[in-house]
Amino acid sequence: MYAYHGDLDAWEPVPWRDSLWTDEDDPQLAGEVSSSTDFYNVIQYGDILEAIGHGVEQHDLNPEGHVSLSETRHKMSAKVGLEQSIEPREGDQIELQLHARSGHSGYHGVKYDIGAERLVCSNGMTAFVAEHSFEQTHGEPFQPQLAYHAVDSMVDGVDTVEQRLADAQERELMNLDEALLVLYDLGIDELLENPTPDLLTALHEEVEDTDAPTLYETYNAASYALTHLTEEDIPEYALDDAYERAAGLLEYGDGIPHPEILGENAVTNRATQLLESDDPEEEEYWEDETESIRELLDVHEVDA
Repeated sequence: MYAYHGDLDAWEPVPWRDSLWTDEDDPQLAGEVSSSTDFYNVIQYGDILEAIGHGVEQHDLNPEGHVSLSETRHKMSAKVGLEQSIEPREGDQIELQLHARSGHSGYHGVKYDIGAERLVCSNGMTAFVAEHSFEQTHGEPFQPQLAYHAVDSMVDGVDTVEQRLADAQERELMNLDEALLVLYDLGIDELLENPTPDLLTALHEEVEDTDAPTLYETYNAASYALTHLTEEDIPEYALDDAYERAAGLLEYGDGIPHPEILGENAVTNRATQLLESDDPEEEEYWEDETESIRELLDVHEVDA
């Protein structure tokens, strides 16, 4: 079946799901969803932002932030500063934010995460305390109370976030090579044009002792790379996904990851990739990477 869109002067296929079109001078296809509210409820971006606004009104805050849409309008990302700041180490001030995301691609729901901006160099952060995250699917009607809970949790959770970041400064990876492999293992490289040089630049920018990079420094390096070293045309939602992967450095269960386990997993995963490669030397991230991995496997007492 086909439908004719007069404003576009074009015929478009209509599948078993309904198409969502934006109401503007040049309409955009924003997504395809189920034609039945039994399976999919359209949640307007404006309703999400309005709910956040109502939540903020309950606190003595003056929020500021911005909202971005993907080119096709099928994804929305909003970052709202809530005037909540912490200082995990002297001179390193972090302003907490609320990140809200939603989409209309048939499976994206609504998600609220804790976020932050590291003011010393405007690094982005997101989603490193699971108990401050709330989400719903499009399988149920919009739940504005989740936005209220997210704002309340952000305001009340400053101490939790500060302690999480303080703990991350006490946990160290083996060396800079391992920190680099951890960033690759988290997929931070995927948005970088020159992954190894860019990640090394970020690590040298953030790490004080290259023989003992902390989880906090490695996380800051990931944020630095994503904030300062990606191409300008990277969509906001793609960056949000990468920031959330980077948050794996600061979240594991009710605490933070053990660096030995995190590092060993990254090293063994990379060793397996090279072992299965037809030409390991050709695929090395840096010269003599294979030898570096052997040394790290020995430290972790893993058979090479």
